[in-house]
Amino acid sequence: MKRIALVNFATVDYAVEERILRQAGYEVKIYDGIATADLPQAIQDAEVLVVQLQQVTEALLARMPSLRLIAREGIGLDSVPLQAASERGITVMNVPDYCLEEVAVHAVSLILASHRKLFPAAALVREGRWASMPELKPIFALSESTLGLIGMGRIGAQVIARMRGFGCRMIVSDPFLTKANVPDGVELVSLDELLAQSDIISLHCPYTEDTKHIIDRERIGKMKKRPVLINVSRGPLIHEGDLWDALNGGDISFAGLDVLTDEPPADDHPLLRHPRTIVTNHMAWYSEQSEARLRKLTSNRIIDFLEGREIPNVVNQKA
Repeated sequence: MKRIALVNFATVDYAVEERILRQAGYEVKIYDGIATADLPQAIQDAEVLVVQLQQVTEALLARMPSLRLIAREGIGLDSVPLQAASERGITVMNVPDYCLEEVAVHAVSLILASHRKLFPAAALVREGRWASMPELKPIFALSESTLGLIGMGRIGAQVIARMRGFGCRMIVSDPFLTKANVPDGVELVSLDELLAQSDIISLHCPYTEDTKHIIDRERIGKMKKRPVLINVSRGPLIHEGDLWDALNGGDISFAGLDVLTDEPPADDHPLLRHPRTIVTNHMAWYSEQSEARLRKLTSNRIIDFLEGREIPNVVNQKA
């Protein structure tokens, strides 16, 4: 019987996945709340490894000679050593199509809340400072602002669709796009042009060596409009120390972040309580529907793989 190992370092309810996979006739082992280095020897027999945010190491792969598939139950792949998996003939898949609406809506929510400075305004009211309007200035008309997206995959495209009604100018920088791939009314520009022209910058690119710290001191220096910065993608896209300095120095007016470099962050992480940030707890992906969709898609694609059918979203090429 083929064995499937579901692993996560934090407590996760894998009941849906377990039910679907057991009903299909597979043996399921759940290793819940266990650090990667502490996983028991029994994991070596698994043919499929299912992970959420668990870090998959090359040392772990070396302990799993029967492994054929790593299923990343989510989108980001920075926790999986793709080259090492490819060299061992292990297929890696993710599930990028389960929460497109949710992440796009969360990005738009952060854009609107940050642009309108809703959290600082609410804080003033709670403090009894109803007449402290000057502290919120300036706020500019959204219809006369420029929204710049760094990267435009499926989520970025949904952000654009949802922002159309606000009448703002929209520009995109993405090395993998051509003008023919960009939605009508959206301009394709260079990254430097986007940084210089945008009143709001929203990140929608994957985390790779090329995009690590794509927002750093140097690029912040190219921003001409003291923009709002939004990140619902991956924390390491932003150099957080440089962002802190930019917020304090006024080079960035506000930041809306759903992701940080280290998660969960330390209690004293400076961005958590900065007066010009909104930080949410990596929950942009979530709705009741998206969670159910993720679990079912992951499980059914594992079954398809084990039964010899083609699966979507294979992200590596096996050696």
